[in-house]
Amino acid sequence: MIIPVERLGGDAERAIASVLAQEAAFPFELIVVSAAEVPLPADNRLKNVVEANRNPATRRNRAASVATGEILAFIDDDAVADPRWIATAGAFLDAHPDVLALGGPDPAPPDSPAEELVADTLLRTKWIGSGIACHEDRPGIFSIKHPSDIALVNLFVRRAAFTGFDESVGYIGEDTRLLSELMQRGTVMYHGGVRVFHRRRAFPGPYLRQRWRYRVKTGEMLARRDPAYTASRTIRLFFAAAFVGIVTLPFSLVIYYLATFILAARFTQLPAGYWPFLPFAFFAHHATYLLGTIWGWAKQRLFPA
Repeated sequence: MIIPVERLGGDAERAIASVLAQEAAFPFELIVVSAAEVPLPADNRLKNVVEANRNPATRRNRAASVATGEILAFIDDDAVADPRWIATAGAFLDAHPDVLALGGPDPAPPDSPAEELVADTLLRTKWIGSGIACHEDRPGIFSIKHPSDIALVNLFVRRAAFTGFDESVGYIGEDTRLLSELMQRGTVMYHGGVRVFHRRRAFPGPYLRQRWRYRVKTGEMLARRDPAYTASRTIRLFFAAAFVGIVTLPFSLVIYYLATFILAARFTQLPAGYWPFLPFAFFAHHATYLLGTIWGWAKQRLFPA
């Protein structure tokens, strides 16, 4: 198990504790990778690896280089693993030796504050949210069709198949690049029972800033014709819907409000009193997606790195 940690505190301590408390029938180690040595609980399953480079791909690659297990598992320091996270993933991988990697849902904890549950609603609402399986908390077990359907916060990879995260990608997208490469070599699965609870950035400010950075990276990758991004049906549908909405603006605003209200109410964990305001949150969410992607594409075209 690998978890990058900036500093020990409430979230990180809960994340570490949730891994150490796993109901696993086999031994495991937890490697905490940090910029400087951090004080850890006294547990022989814990190991602290120091990596000063804050590139997330570099940090995880450094931790993976000292891992001793046959399976590499990744979780973030603001997530809490379900008690049977390791046991469920391990049993599935043992039963399916052809599966190279496995991931699952990463919903927000139900007791999150309202501003984080708004963000969770924006990601998990089907058809108009993120379009990403793990964020939508989809049930079932299936082969993923898009490398973004599972995320680095909840990812198991066979060590024999792991070629390392691409450190040239930088922040955002290193997991998508790895999964795209793994999908070309074998099977990558989604499992609804392999679950972690991942805190969301609070809406509006922190959440929209994070989404802007993500979508700028998407635009850059689209401009570079990166295969992990150009094949995304969600991106194509989003731009088509945005075009139709702009052309038919007066009528589309009413339809937009009703559609987002009905869909969000079905998937949100928020009390009903918040529901009438969710369409406005979705408008900010969608505008950030659209403008961030366009800006990233234009920046890469005009000023290629």
